[in-house]
Amino acid sequence: MRRAVLKVSGIGCGSCVVPSKGLFLRVEGVRSVRVLGSLVEISYDESKLSLEDLIERSGAEKYYFVSVVSDEPGETSS
Repeated sequence: MRRAVLKVSGIGCGSCVVPSKGLFLRVEGVRSVRVLGSLVEISYDESKLSLEDLIERSGAEKYYFVSVVSDEPGETSS
């Protein structure tokens, strides 16, 4: 499991949070998504996809400018 933080420019209000979160949640291998202002924290299974694949499959770049803040090993499930 990995934990990535993305800066997603264009999430300016609460009404943008749900659609932007949904873009990432629909990608197979994504376990959780938290939106904190313009930062999006994503936990995902790196055995199923890379961060680059996750961003591409989400389609978020069609609507927002997405940049990677961090991508680190996250908690493993027992």
